[in-house]
Amino acid sequence: MFRKPYKEANEDIKEDDSLKKPTKEKTLSVKNLKTMYNVSFRYAFIAIIICILISTLFLKIHGSNIYAIAEPEYPSKIGFDDIDEKRKRMEDIDEEFLEKLETFSLKSSSLVLSKGDNKKNRLYSPISLYMDLSMAAETADGDTQQEILQALDMDINMMRDETGKLFRRLYFYNEIGKLNLGNSLWLNENIDFNEEMLDLLKEKYYAGSYNIDFSNKEDAKKISKWVSNQTGGKLGNSFDDFALNQDDVMTLINTIYFYDEWIDRFDAKNTKEGEFYLGDGSKVMTDFMNMEYGSHGFVDAKCYTASYLSLKNNNRMVFILPDDGKTPSDIISNPEILGEALDCFSSNDYKTGRVIFKIPKFNFSSKESVKEFCIDLGIKDAFKEETADFSNLSDIKPLFISDIMQNSTISIDEKGVEAAAYTEITYAGAAEPDGIAEMILDRPFIFAITGIDASPLFVGIINNPNVE
Repeated sequence: MFRKPYKEANEDIKEDDSLKKPTKEKTLSVKNLKTMYNVSFRYAFIAIIICILISTLFLKIHGSNIYAIAEPEYPSKIGFDDIDEKRKRMEDIDEEFLEKLETFSLKSSSLVLSKGDNKKNRLYSPISLYMDLSMAAETADGDTQQEILQALDMDINMMRDETGKLFRRLYFYNEIGKLNLGNSLWLNENIDFNEEMLDLLKEKYYAGSYNIDFSNKEDAKKISKWVSNQTGGKLGNSFDDFALNQDDVMTLINTIYFYDEWIDRFDAKNTKEGEFYLGDGSKVMTDFMNMEYGSHGFVDAKCYTASYLSLKNNNRMVFILPDDGKTPSDIISNPEILGEALDCFSSNDYKTGRVIFKIPKFNFSSKESVKEFCIDLGIKDAFKEETADFSNLSDIKPLFISDIMQNSTISIDEKGVEAAAYTEITYAGAAEPDGIAEMILDRPFIFAITGIDASPLFVGIINNPNVE
């Protein structure tokens, strides 16, 4: 299944010819490997999210071509209307795994987003960090591996068996939208790596492995090009973001490119300028998209109001508006409250009624290290030169993680970017109204893109929609 790299699902995600040269002589074959990751109108509003997560393994060693050691075969495309094929490929994912993944997603989102500058917009992808940490766990051994697994609250076999299913369930690539996940390892060509481990990462985690010269700064362009290809050119355009150091052994990159359309499209003629009140009491003028439902779901909780908009590829964008006197941090700092808000459509407090949406358009990028948050989760040895054990990847020592960076960008607007054809779908279902919710997002709020079982793919905070 994994022998032919990047087939039709990846027609626009191609590598240089130089990627095709095998270099098995650069790897170390290891025997006895231990068993161990949704009223249709004329204009479309589009949600685009791209995230890259980079972790770098560091080695005190001094050691250009790029070579592919292992390349995965991505799932093939399924047409948006091809319901039969979608059913054929449906896989059951272990419920315990999904519960643990949701717990990790909420806990890590709370840690990452409850801290930092409350004047900036924030965006975090728990799925991206999960993918990165799961691969790190595979390459680790001993206490280093156990700390990562404990942070994820999974054993190695569950992680290994279910992550591929998760990848395939989340992945979609059709005429309406795309959720593309990409995993890659960029390896120092002067180091011997465990070939069996690289093959396992290819087969279980859809990870490609590539040799580069870490002493040649020009090779950063190759990583940059791969990231740009994976994210539709939205990220990775500056190779300075991938500066190489000859002391680095490996850079592990997870990318997520998300693009989808609202089921019920906003009418651009209803977009109006209005006031957005900042956390310090000042205000800015920004454009608001407007829509009203006669019957729609919402939750009116003690400290917030939440509702959602559905996307055509079975994902949802949830909006959480804190009550007057409350801040996004008051909600997001408590994983339990955050989880209840994100899963509002299955809450006991769920109601249907008239819902008025007034959503500011926004477009921003975010970049930050998540290393300290990983340490807060209990992952410590992996970052220490003297205790890190990544012997399932290479016998070279000392070998440890120097940093984990997450770069992301999101935009929701009315330009119809990258949408060549639209499928008109009207809102289905109209229960008897039993209330009203005003989702007037004119002050700081929380948003999230949720996937299967309401698991958060992306969680963010808008403090100022005009800040990019």
